[in-house]
Amino acid sequence: MAVLSLGRSLSGGKLTHQGRGFARLTFATPKVTVRVNGDSLLMLQAHEPLSLWLRSKVAPAWHASEGNNHLLVDEWGGFGVYCSDPQVKDHFRPYEADAASWRLPAGAVLWVCVCPPKPYPWEQSRREHVVWHHSRELAYPPDEVLAAWRQHGDIALLQSEIMLWKDWNLDFIPRLGAAEFARVRQTCRRLGMRFMVYTSPYYFIRGTPVESRAINTYENFVDYPPGDGSGRNMGLFMEAITRLVREHHPDGLYFDGQYVGSAPALYALARQSRALLGEDGLLEWHSTHALGWGTCYLPPADAYVDYILRGEGERSLYASPDYLRFFVSGYNVSNSIGVLCNNDGRFDRQLVDAALAVNARFHTLAGFVGRPEMEEVEAYYRSRLAPGLQAQVDAGCDRRQAGVPARVAVLRQAAQARARQFARERRVLARAPQWQQPALPVTLGPLPAGKQVSAAAPGALTAAGGVLQVRAPANCFAFLSVPVTGKVQGLVVKVRQGTDGGMSWGPAVLLRFANGLYLRMGTRADGRLQADLCARTLPYEDLAKACDQPPLLPEETEPVQVLAPGYEPGQWVWLRARWEGHWGVIERSDDGRRYRPVWLFEHDGRFGGEATEVLVGKVPYNGRPEDFTDLGPVGECEIGMAGIYRQEERR
Repeated sequence: MAVLSLGRSLSGGKLTHQGRGFARLTFATPKVTVRVNGDSLLMLQAHEPLSLWLRSKVAPAWHASEGNNHLLVDEWGGFGVYCSDPQVKDHFRPYEADAASWRLPAGAVLWVCVCPPKPYPWEQSRREHVVWHHSRELAYPPDEVLAAWRQHGDIALLQSEIMLWKDWNLDFIPRLGAAEFARVRQTCRRLGMRFMVYTSPYYFIRGTPVESRAINTYENFVDYPPGDGSGRNMGLFMEAITRLVREHHPDGLYFDGQYVGSAPALYALARQSRALLGEDGLLEWHSTHALGWGTCYLPPADAYVDYILRGEGERSLYASPDYLRFFVSGYNVSNSIGVLCNNDGRFDRQLVDAALAVNARFHTLAGFVGRPEMEEVEAYYRSRLAPGLQAQVDAGCDRRQAGVPARVAVLRQAAQARARQFARERRVLARAPQWQQPALPVTLGPLPAGKQVSAAAPGALTAAGGVLQVRAPANCFAFLSVPVTGKVQGLVVKVRQGTDGGMSWGPAVLLRFANGLYLRMGTRADGRLQADLCARTLPYEDLAKACDQPPLLPEETEPVQVLAPGYEPGQWVWLRARWEGHWGVIERSDDGRRYRPVWLFEHDGRFGGEATEVLVGKVPYNGRPEDFTDLGPVGECEIGMAGIYRQEERR
């Protein structure tokens, strides 16, 4: 799959440890420790500064990155590389033979994994069927309901996190008591079903800074509390699920979200959980978002899992064959059973055919049992899970793989062209713009026409001395809407958060284009800057990775929110966005003169058309005149200036 070179010969080698599924070696020159695990993972730790190179033997049909972690695969396998130090540059080039190089500092660890780490469980994937139950009212179904599920599956999955457990954020104590929990378990087993229950490493927040925000009821429910993806409290989580398994004896566990912020924590979680459950225990990960909330995942960790559920709320991505094939299915990558989440209720033969073509599976939604239209599609799905499915899937892999070299050649040329284009535009964006006065300064006093104010704050907007003052509940809208015509290539706003409690409803400016896309930037009450862009965005310090990504897909026009630390709510902060033909940058300043970059974004020409309006004030993340369900406390914020710039003013 790949060749990892240290640039010099290893000497003074010693086998220090050897056991079931692993071996560990040390070398005197260069000073390194190497561990190789039976799940196809090699770990190398440098004990002195060390240069390494990776030569790829794979023409990638798909790749995904998160920082300096990368997964690169074709239809039959591939490899992943993961670095313990996020500051180490890796010069990753997925379409080149010389794929990456590192200068590791002493103490840093590099992982290289080979895919797939295990055979695909074909028989299990055809034989087992999961009935997935979620409810805000009844988490302990009566026996007759469980019996009705039996004809649809042989595994009962009870999610219903708040209704299942008394303290789902802090522990896993049966809400209706141990006897009622045992009744459900015993009924399932009497019916010939196994019993899997909800837990969540991510939403288990005992021992974290957000522990005080745990909830235990749907009363006055607004949203789930924040999770923690670091793994810092893994010991507490493992204690809780160990007690659950030993006292209440479920057949398996469902993990709602994992440690997306740490590859080592994710790997340790997988191994420890499998050790707890044993080889025959069931383990499912709901993992719509992988490392860094993206699509780069860790196959050696996923390999310990029976089922991986992906795609919740990502309906727009179902049209992407690559998303279904490599992220949802994971066939020949992790080789766990990839399940497409269809809990939005839209389930038809076309979706079944698309999923099975790439070897993905479905759960049966308990809430839809008995609906004729759903059961008709379910029957069609079951009929397709025949012994001949493997041959059909593998034939599809062969067919697609035959086209990979030509596809990669095109992508390599495109990546090289994008790199040249990026270098040109980066030089322009690195220079201070030659702007004078904006072509369209937004008048902040007296107020212009075009106010849009929530009924919750009818007098929210006032103006004095050229400053727009907003007094309103934290999570309601209150903004000016000013028409814009022509092409725009820059946007500036001066903001003071003040006492306003808004997060995604914080003070901001939004520019909307005639094609419906938009760019929004502003501040939040938690001291962070935010931007919502219909573009691909990454931190500015990751410029080296800008050209490593594949071309933008149509679905990547969906808005994405990005956050960055670094401002005081009582102080003014200036935010400036500017863009060239394909790339742009968002910068911040504390004085309106000296700016420093925060985010780089790729719009691929989609911001080059006509603009239609600019919104200024408490502008929601989506630019719509909508309040959040919980309005929150009243606070005050200010907009000191806002303006847009046209291309002719930049030269």
